[in-house]
Amino acid sequence: MKSSHLPSWRQGVIDALPITVSIVLFGAIFGMLSLQTGLSPWESVAMSLIVYAGSAQFTALSMLSEQAGMWAIVLATFLLNSRHFLMGLSMSPHYQRFSPLSVNTLAFFLTDEQYAITLNRFRHHESDIRYIAAVSLSLYVGWCGGTLLGTAAGQWIPDPASLGLGFSFTAMFLALAYYQLISPIRIAAFLLCGALAVGLALVLPSGLHLLAAGLVAFAIGYAQPAPDSDDQVEAQPKGKQEVESA
Repeated sequence: MKSSHLPSWRQGVIDALPITVSIVLFGAIFGMLSLQTGLSPWESVAMSLIVYAGSAQFTALSMLSEQAGMWAIVLATFLLNSRHFLMGLSMSPHYQRFSPLSVNTLAFFLTDEQYAITLNRFRHHESDIRYIAAVSLSLYVGWCGGTLLGTAAGQWIPDPASLGLGFSFTAMFLALAYYQLISPIRIAAFLLCGALAVGLALVLPSGLHLLAAGLVAFAIGYAQPAPDSDDQVEAQPKGKQEVESA
């Protein structure tokens, strides 16, 4: 079914659905682990509702278990989420037609998954606030709902790590990255910055390696001439275009 045949909000829900299912799973894992850390069910759900940053929340759990101070957790959260500055700069041309209130509201929902889905959409379609809102709310409800499910199921699953679900997080991000790899320069940048992030993780504090690799990727993208949207569509394999518009 072509995306032009559906209201943009409905298309947003459909496009986000596969990732939403994964987000529910990761939210449930967070909910189960938060109980082991000593958080109450309502504290776990409140963190997901207010913070809404998966990697930062998992890091916070680890730091809480090590009796880290509040400001150390705040600093780690800031460093991990500093990549959002780069994602925001990348998305800013698509948000210019929205009101400041709408932009500031949508900024709260900016995540890696939302960024990948909406950027893929706006490569071929005009930006639409209803589409962004549909994707954003789908992922947000999935994360918070998954956290709630995890806190309810945590009493029956004492060791979530034993389920062997850790790699599924990596697999989801590889799937998100796949449809962005549409040219040799993008593939090269993906491999280079991935290797750089892994190497810097050994010597830099948590979060800074992601920011450094993101800055390199940003510089590579900034140095490239911006192709016309029509040329981008023609440059993509036919099968990939059909997936993006399905």
